[in-house]
Amino acid sequence: MGGTISKIFRIAMVVGLIWLIPVAALKADELKTFSQVITTGEAEFNIETQGTLDPENVEITIENIGETAVVNPRVTANGRYNWYTVEDMAAEITRGCASEQEKAMAVFNFVDKETYWWSYPKDITSDNPVRHFNSYGYHICSQAACQFVALCRAAGLEARVYEIWHHTVAEAKWDGAWHHMDADLGIWYLKADNRSIASIAELEQHPEWVSRSYEPYRWYIGLDGRKMIYMPEKDPAGQSLADIYATGEDNYVETAYDEMLYKVRTMDLTLRPCEKLVRWWKPVLRKYYDQKISHEPPRYANGQLIFEPDFRRFSYDGLIQRSNVKYYCEDQKSPDVHVDRLQDRQHDLFSSILIRMESPYVMVGGFADTRYYKAGTSGLDRVTLSANLDDNYPPAPFDRQTRLWDYYSWGYGLGDSRAVLDDKMLKDGVQATYGFDVVYDISAAKRNENTQAVFPLVYGGQSGVEQVKIVADLQVNPGSLPALSLGQNTVRYTDQSPGARTVKITYTWREKNGPRAPEAPVAQSPANGVKIKDLAPAFEWSPAVAPDGGKFACYRFQLSLRPDCAWPLTQAFDRDVRAGCTFKAPAGWLNPGTTYYWRVKAEDEQGNWSAWSGIYSFTTR
Repeated sequence: MGGTISKIFRIAMVVGLIWLIPVAALKADELKTFSQVITTGEAEFNIETQGTLDPENVEITIENIGETAVVNPRVTANGRYNWYTVEDMAAEITRGCASEQEKAMAVFNFVDKETYWWSYPKDITSDNPVRHFNSYGYHICSQAACQFVALCRAAGLEARVYEIWHHTVAEAKWDGAWHHMDADLGIWYLKADNRSIASIAELEQHPEWVSRSYEPYRWYIGLDGRKMIYMPEKDPAGQSLADIYATGEDNYVETAYDEMLYKVRTMDLTLRPCEKLVRWWKPVLRKYYDQKISHEPPRYANGQLIFEPDFRRFSYDGLIQRSNVKYYCEDQKSPDVHVDRLQDRQHDLFSSILIRMESPYVMVGGFADTRYYKAGTSGLDRVTLSANLDDNYPPAPFDRQTRLWDYYSWGYGLGDSRAVLDDKMLKDGVQATYGFDVVYDISAAKRNENTQAVFPLVYGGQSGVEQVKIVADLQVNPGSLPALSLGQNTVRYTDQSPGARTVKITYTWREKNGPRAPEAPVAQSPANGVKIKDLAPAFEWSPAVAPDGGKFACYRFQLSLRPDCAWPLTQAFDRDVRAGCTFKAPAGWLNPGTTYYWRVKAEDEQGNWSAWSGIYSFTTR
């Protein structure tokens, strides 16, 4: 990094002890890092980002640098991303909602906007919203319906999954009636009254309500940052969608998903001393679930759970299983993990330690680095590494463990090894990996116990492990991570540790300078508050202003029955306008004697959106 780096100190308001961490004041577009050490179960601190655009979030790390386990550390940013349980998610999504319909529409918008259509992950647990939105973030129709139903139920609403011909949708109940919601296609269908959302039973009788509707204009951001359209506009949706509702004999409420929807899934995680969770906003490792059989998702990210136990300081009681093993911190003997009672012909059972790696994110690979030592070449001098990589059987019996390496029978002294787990963990099928066991079996012949510590037998007649580093590679949905925005950010930390803790939170981001977001366009016609006769009016607005002279990609137009425009009347009035500053309302949707509300916003060619214009109203005669 060029230029002089000045050191500045940022002070954050935290309940309890605060440590001040120096932060480098870097140039825009260079990486910046901010760390906060926390010693209380609840804390808040501030991070300020500069530039002209939202920063590029790069990495967030939660690291246990203390002496006790940290239970369920959680980080949110600016009151968002509390996606640790389905109840937490539902509460955040429906915050401020008063009615049942408002809650259902908030859930619908969340599922529609926070995920995208793609070849679905075969992990059967991804039907659950906690697993889906934190690890994946892409779906097919059945998963979108499951996410919607589970979140509605968590918000206190009745909801159900519905199978129709070649498609899966959902219904939610409000005001005593069922209403069809298709979060996969991002659409609902109005009755002939042009205001009430129909049920599936009603659509079976009136498929014309489907055929007149419009599919939404949808897109995702690819790995290269480009905006990719994966479902072009169809004006209107056409007869093909109507036909799948008309075949009523093929439509039924599906309860088979309930096992996954009701099963408790959380983002619970315990970090042991010297363990950390690293998450990136990009697919740094280019590893993902179903990697052997599916194309790379357009948007996903990676992370790592990293454990480097320090047996010179900690015994990890209750956190690591062991049998006939001593640690350096207990008797000051080397190697750091070694045999307690040495083996002979009458007592030849292995000594062992079992290290469990468990993550709320799906695991897609990893490795175990080991520095090991043994003093002899007899059958009683052994160091081996095995793993249980099958989450169906934790902990695995011996015959179900996978042998990773065995210190050669003819070898002795110190050695280093890396056991790569990728091929063994990248599974196809419904059972993904969320945890595995690493098992070290050790034995040291008693007859060698008086061997002098002379190179290469630097630890005499012992056998054991000197250093361990276990890494689990993870798949992460970048949309779930507590992202920083431009300006002042409030980051909140909580955990459920029963005692003391010392946790280090580190953010890394890149500040961005570029053309500023466009200014909001100004609604012009119909003028605010007017009465009109035309039931298919043309809407006009002033061109948006690009402060730095950029070009515009499109405008987004919305019309609603609600004064706050919380959701559009229908997808026919939630449209991208890619030419000009006008939108012609399609005929047949507006009723006489009704007040409507509309607004518009602009997007520049860099993908930056303006704020919404002011909301204008008009009343039809």
